[in-house]
Amino acid sequence: DEAFSLDVVRMPGSPHVLESFSDYTLAGAQVIAYLHQLQEQGPFPYDGGCLACMGDPCLYAVKEACPVPLVGIAEAGLSTALLAGFRFSILASSAKAKPMMESMVMTYGLTARMASVETFEIPIDAFMEDPEVLRSSIRRTAQSAAAHGADVLLLGCAGMTMISDELNGLANLPIIDAIKAGVEQLKAMVRGGFPVSRAGLYA
Repeated sequence: DEAFSLDVVRMPGSPHVLESFSDYTLAGAQVIAYLHQLQEQGPFPYDGGCLACMGDPCLYAVKEACPVPLVGIAEAGLSTALLAGFRFSILASSAKAKPMMESMVMTYGLTARMASVETFEIPIDAFMEDPEVLRSSIRRTAQSAAAHGADVLLLGCAGMTMISDELNGLANLPIIDAIKAGVEQLKAMVRGGFPVSRAGLYA
């Protein structure tokens, strides 16, 4: 809306796509350095931040470094899934994404609410270059997720937002775009005046 604007900032030294914990660490370190640089330049120029990778790379460290409310799209997407249904499935790209997503969900304490992690068995670049590959992969894995008991689906990669406007027609279950969830929950935190706690984990 008119009162809310976004700057999309890509870290120049991070990998093109993030598909491993090494990728996460390299990208997360870049984000932390960027946040420190902004603070050294004077008053912080933003009211909030959104970490736009479904792995929430180095999220806890990024929250430590960010002086304003910050959300990861995975934590936002998962939180939205809990509001939309009882059990969710994550639709991810590569085979390696399955244990990585399962580990993240376990860290967030939500394993009991997860039906499955379904994977396309392809690298991220495969669907980024051909949106039809993404559409057909979502249709196929959505059926498997439903068979595992999911009543909500969560897209497992930020790049999948490229077909966000088409999601309602791709499956019989609600599909959550984590990018949209992240932006909307960030808006709510900023407008509601909800800060990130500086006690405990993010002290």
